[in-house]
Order: sequence, then C-alpha cells, then structure tokens
Amino acid sequence: MGGLAVLFLLGLYFVLTVVAIAKAKPVWVKGLVLLAALLIPTADAVYGRYKLKQMCAAEAGLKVYRVAHGVEGFMDDYGDYWVKEGKYQFSEDFPTNGKVTRYSKQNGQIVREDNVSPQSLYRVNLKRIGDTKDTYLRRQFVIDTIQGEILAADTQIAFNGGWAERFLAQFSDAGGGTVAWCANTKSNPLVRHQDLVFSTLKHSGE
Repeated sequence: MGGLAVLFLLGLYFVLTVVAIAKAKPVWVKGLVLLAALLIPTADAVYGRYKLKQMCAAEAGLKVYRVAHGVEGFMDDYGDYWVKEGKYQFSEDFPTNGKVTRYSKQNGQIVREDNVSPQSLYRVNLKRIGDTKDTYLRRQFVIDTIQGEILAADTQIAFNGGWAERFLAQFSDAGGGTVAWCANTKSNPLVRHQDLVFSTLKHSGE
C-alpha cells in the first residue's frame, strides 16, 4: 500500500504540473512553471548533498588526538572480543550500580567475572548527536578517559534527504531513513570500531 501511495502522489504532482504548464501564457511563463516544478521537490535535496560533502570533509572520519600506550584493557560493549582478538588483558562493560562484568586472560584462558569493581582507565562510547528527525544525523564513537578527556573520535554523518524525499518516505513500506552518507568513512561498523581502538589504545605488547 505504501508503494501505491508514493506512485499516486508522484502521478498527482506530474498531472498538476502538466495542467499548470498548459494554462500558463506566454511561453516564457511556461518555462518558469516547468523550472519551478523541477526545483520545488529537488532543490534542497541537491543542496543537502552538496552541504553533506562539505560537512564530511570538515568533520567526518577518524581523528586521534592522543595515543595511550601500555593499555591493558578498557570499557566497551563488545564483551570478550578485545581479549580474544585485540591482545588486551581485559575488557569491561559499562557499570551498573558501580559494578561491571569483566573478561580477562588468566593462565591462557578467558575468565568472566560478574559484579566486580571497574579498573578501566579508558572507555569507548557511542554518541548520537541530534534527533532522528534532523536533516543531518551524526553518529560518533568516542574514546575517552574515565575523567572525560577525549582521546579520539570517529564521526559518521548522514543526510536524511530533501523535504520531498522525507515526505514520500512516510508512505513507503520501508519507512524513512538516510539517503546519503560520507564517502570518507568506512561503512563496516566493526572495521571502523577496530580502527578507532587500535589507532588510539596501544596494548602493553606494542
């Protein structure tokens, strides 16, 4: 049904445009009507993509401000992944009532400890900047210290489309969503996560 609604609205807009052009006089007015009909649904979409490129060049991608060396472990939501794959000695989830779950290497084995006091000096946070209804969306992974000093940030920016794209998306079965992303950021979230961690938090073996 959503797809049919989109087709109906597009067809209605086309019919109204044809009628307006037919009634317009003289010829140069017809040209203005046609130009307006083309620009009304597309102008902000074109400009939005142009602005996105500027924002991507200025803000997006991985930016490392300080590298930490000799890091044994840190807080993240990846469970024991960094102990298994990243050669870190431990990883912790984020505290609940001041306690965490910790994964650590002990005698060559990975051990899980629940409800223990945190010992991480660093953490990896996901931040969403702005509302999902905004024209541009920012999704940012940040590595900071427990005291709040930002060591690195990986920012991805997306464009939600022009007003016509956002309006038509409401009738789509798939719903709304972003229509363009920064080309200078990697699309695979795990690869981006790895790049952020390995570029900033150097384990004790490095």
